[in-house]
Amino acid sequence: MARSPLYDRHKALNAKFLDFHGWEMPLEYSGSVKEHTAVRTAAGIFDVSHMGVIEVGGADSIQFLERALTFAPESLKPDHARYAFLLNEKGGIKDDLMVFRLNEERFILVVNASNREKDLNRLRGIGRDFRAVLIDDSPDSCILALQGPASWEIASSTFGIKPSGFPYHSFINFVFSGSGVILSKTGYTGEKGFEVYAHRKVAGAIWDLLLERGKNSGILPCGLAARDTLRLEMGYLLYGNDIDEDTSPIEAGYSNFIDLENEKFIGRNALLKIKEKGPGRRLVGLALTDPGVPRRGCPVTSGGKEIGVVTSGNFSPSLHKGIAMAYIPATGINDGAIIIRGRAHAAEVVEFPFYRKAGSPALTGNPALK
Repeated sequence: MARSPLYDRHKALNAKFLDFHGWEMPLEYSGSVKEHTAVRTAAGIFDVSHMGVIEVGGADSIQFLERALTFAPESLKPDHARYAFLLNEKGGIKDDLMVFRLNEERFILVVNASNREKDLNRLRGIGRDFRAVLIDDSPDSCILALQGPASWEIASSTFGIKPSGFPYHSFINFVFSGSGVILSKTGYTGEKGFEVYAHRKVAGAIWDLLLERGKNSGILPCGLAARDTLRLEMGYLLYGNDIDEDTSPIEAGYSNFIDLENEKFIGRNALLKIKEKGPGRRLVGLALTDPGVPRRGCPVTSGGKEIGVVTSGNFSPSLHKGIAMAYIPATGINDGAIIIRGRAHAAEVVEFPFYRKAGSPALTGNPALK
C-alpha cells in the first residue's frame, strides 16, 4: 500500500488510517466533526498527496489539451487554474481534474488518485497525434490543503505572502528550502484556502511550519472524513460516487465547465446530442426533514416508488441534519423520501450548495482540487 511522505507525522499525531484507493491515508485525528468545524471556523490542514500530478509540455501542448479536455486551454492565463473534465466518446466522465497553466507551453493536471493510471494511459493515447510530453510527477509530489477563515493569515505568516494579492483560482511560485513550491488559491471545502504543491523532500518541513504558525488560530490536522463532509455540504462531486464514465457533466449539472465552442474535445458530439434532447436525469441535493443519516446506496422514492439512489450522503455538522446527493428523473419530484434501514425519511430537494456562508468562494459555483 502506498504512503504519503508525511505518513510518520500522521502516525505521531495518532491518526486513524484507511485504505483509500491503495493509499494508507489519515481518516481522522481528533474526530471528524471537530476537524470539520475547525475548517468552517478557524483552519485545517489536509494531506492530499494521494492525488496524481501529471505535467504536460511540448510544442503541441495547447492542441493536445484542446483535444483531451472540455475547454479551450489557450483561454487559461499563465499562473491560473481551472476545473475541467476528461471524457469518453459517449460524453461520460473519465475523470474530473484541475488544470494549472505554468507558462505558454507547460501545464499541470491534478487528477483523482483512483484514476491516475487510467488517465495516464488515456492521455498518452491521445498524445500520439501531438508533439506533447507527459511526465508523471506524482512520485515526487506532495500536496497539502490549508483551508478555513484563518488560512490567509497563516499562509502570510508562514510564507511571507499577501494572499489578497492574487485572485481565486490563481497561484504563485516561490522557493522554500531551495525547492520550488506552488501556492494555489483553490480548495475543496468552500472556505478560504490554498493548496501547496511541493517536492516530497520539503513537504514535512512545510507541514510542521503550517501547524506551528497556525497554533494560535486554532488549526487542526484534518483527515479524509472531514474532507468528505465539507465537500458534500458544498455539493462538490466525488469521482466514483457522484460521477463516473456513465455520467455526463450535463446530468451532473456542470455544463458551465464545458466549452462547446471548443469543437475538438473528445465527447463533444455526444454532449451536443444530450443537450439537444435534454438529459433524462439530473443530480439534486436532498435534505432530510426528520432525523436520519443517509448513506451512499440508500434508495430515493417518490410516491412510494423508487426513482434513484443516494450517490453521496452523510450528517452535516454545519447544518445539523442529514443531506444527500442523488440522481432523479429530470421531471423532478414533489414528495421525496430516502429509505434508511428500511424506513422512509422525508426529504426535500434543495439547491447546491447545502451550506451557504456570506463571502464564501464556494458561492461562485467553482469547484476546486479534490
